[in-house]
Amino acid sequence: MESAKLFELITHHLKDLIILFDKGFSIIYISPSVKRLLGYELFEIVGKKMDIFAIEEQLLVGEPQILSCKHKHREERLMLESLIKPVFSNDHIECYLGILRDVDVRESLRKELERSLKKEKSLTEHKSKLISMASHEMKSPLSTIASSLELLSIYLKEDEHSKSISLERHIEKMQTQIDRLNSIVDELLLMEKKDSYHQVVVSENLDLIKVIRNVIKESFSTNDQKKISVKSIEPEVHINSNQILLHHIFKNLIENSLKYSKPEKSKVQILIEPSKSQVDVSVKDNGIGIHPLEKDKLFDRFYRSNRTTEITGFGIGLSVVKECATMLDAKVSIKSSIDKGSTFKISFPK
Repeated sequence: MESAKLFELITHHLKDLIILFDKGFSIIYISPSVKRLLGYELFEIVGKKMDIFAIEEQLLVGEPQILSCKHKHREERLMLESLIKPVFSNDHIECYLGILRDVDVRESLRKELERSLKKEKSLTEHKSKLISMASHEMKSPLSTIASSLELLSIYLKEDEHSKSISLERHIEKMQTQIDRLNSIVDELLLMEKKDSYHQVVVSENLDLIKVIRNVIKESFSTNDQKKISVKSIEPEVHINSNQILLHHIFKNLIENSLKYSKPEKSKVQILIEPSKSQVDVSVKDNGIGIHPLEKDKLFDRFYRSNRTTEITGFGIGLSVVKECATMLDAKVSIKSSIDKGSTFKISFPK
């Protein structure tokens, strides 16, 4: 069989794309498989350059590369693996031979695998942070409880008057730390449920002012309550919402405001502003503020600012706020100045 006929037979049945380029990388030959792969007729390609396929990559010679090529009739692009080699004649480059193979399925699988690996890596990092922070955060309340129990055993041996005073004080300490542990566990469970499945939010008509006042009463000490003010232009503000999610939102916002302010100067102002379609609730503090570069990371799980390393924390409070707000179709915004305080605003739909 003649070489020309043999070459024609091979190229007509070959799934790969064979291209001959001249020295300027204009196409002087392309195999018929171009119609099957990219939808073009031979006469449309010969004499043109590879930019007819709208490739964005620069052609490489001597090493494989992945080219994203545009199909003539379809919107999606096809991934082709290319290898281009020079063809020599009398020690001079005569032309270039390129072989392109359809690797679209392989590349799609590779990208999906990379996404899965990235997600798995992120989950692993989150779990590591969770273990580290949980160990630290839960150790502190447990140490307080253990210390109080030890002191109680001593006081029981003392006179009746000192017993009564000391017992009450240390029982209150233990109850506070137990509540703190329960709160941490509740928020971790809330996040786990949201990740595991789509949680249905059950709404009811609630007076937002009453909800916020109950959060303050139930979650904060008498001393902290004196630092918190609630103002509204109306005596009652009703919205359709979920009481549990609202509790998590305001408990964490107020807790953060108190935590990141100097104890002797801390002051939290809560302003409730209803309008026709929504209710805006602003929680303002006079704390350390937030650096502009940290605002995008602020609601990430387990994120802790470098400026707060000396303050104990789990790094989940604001992520809980964001996720609960999202579940309620509410929007969260923030204004902050370093060393002048922060204002978190939650806009709830009515």
